[in-house]
Amino acid sequence: MRGRRIRRRDIGPLADIVRLVSLDEDVRAELSALEALHRLRTPRTIDGITGPRTTIDGVEVVNLASNDYLSLAGDRRIARAAAGAVEADGVGAGASRLITGNHRRHVELERVLADWMQCGGVRLFNSGYAANVGVLTTLLAAGDVVFSDELNHASIIDGCRLSRAEIVVFRHRDLDELGAALGVHRGRRRVVVSESLFSMDGDLDDVRGQSELCKRHDAALMLDEAHAIGVMGPEGRGLAASVGVTPDLLIGTFGKALGTFGAFAATSDAIAKLLWNRARSFVFSTALPPIMSGATLAALEIVRGHEGDQRRRNLAANARHLRSLQPRAGGASESPIAPILVGDDRKVMHLSDQLFARGVFVQGIRPPTVPEGTSRLRLSLSAGHATVDIENTSRFLDDAMRQSE
Repeated sequence: MRGRRIRRRDIGPLADIVRLVSLDEDVRAELSALEALHRLRTPRTIDGITGPRTTIDGVEVVNLASNDYLSLAGDRRIARAAAGAVEADGVGAGASRLITGNHRRHVELERVLADWMQCGGVRLFNSGYAANVGVLTTLLAAGDVVFSDELNHASIIDGCRLSRAEIVVFRHRDLDELGAALGVHRGRRRVVVSESLFSMDGDLDDVRGQSELCKRHDAALMLDEAHAIGVMGPEGRGLAASVGVTPDLLIGTFGKALGTFGAFAATSDAIAKLLWNRARSFVFSTALPPIMSGATLAALEIVRGHEGDQRRRNLAANARHLRSLQPRAGGASESPIAPILVGDDRKVMHLSDQLFARGVFVQGIRPPTVPEGTSRLRLSLSAGHATVDIENTSRFLDDAMRQSE
């Protein structure tokens, strides 16, 4: 039966009772509600190179909001490699990897990444979000079970939901609860998924403990190492490598410590081949521009070498120094992510504005990015931050906190 087109006269007297609201009007009302809750996002604008100091909204500030942990985003060597890739191969890939977008630079980058990560196969993705969604929806389906840490990133949460597997959420870093859940929930495939360095809390997963539980209960382990790749472990291979654990799947990104753009899944040869055929966010996306593969190859040379080791040492020293000045800062001692819990949404954004007025940019983080009642200032350190900038930031923060009390 064909549907009948609805005309205004068909609405009849209902129009006298209910005023029809346009989509735009409804959206503007939603924005007003967010503003009233102090949760309306209004982004600032960066000008020039992102680094430990940068220009935001026309003001030069100390940048403590970036994930550029090794201060490589503005590195001239990587920029020259990118320029050379553009000159040789142009900008766009032109198609998905499965058609004509499988550039030699992509193939070379996957080979180098497999060598770096000491795994059987690597698949590139256009972003960490695309990687998590693509991997989880490829490997899981109805009848499977996925066990997810309650503070996992939104991309993991969405990948779990889209997979249609049974989702079991366990308390943050609670191995006892995870072990109990693994003992109860059965499925065709079972995967435990967690971040290694948690992006909003700056704390570390017990990767070794999770790995042992997975082996005991015949489950696969998937780790999102987005914030640990380049930052931790031998040659910057991440937290799992630092404790001698090889997960079944490891997700890493290039847009943080490596300073470029894109992401990858490091896994077995068989799973990498399956992702090539089944990961929808990979199959149905235009490939990364060859420029990104060229730039990332140059970044990897730095990250894997002695210079990378020195940058990691500088980053860890900066993290320890900040926490020695700010006992209220959370996260692991050498984690570059140092959250300061504030709680109130309005107050956290007021503190962010006060710091910006003093020449320091620290982003206020509010729900739904973090749980209700846990709004925070997320200080994000880099290897290139000067000691004086860290000390000034701590002093300005103390002043702002006192004034807000």
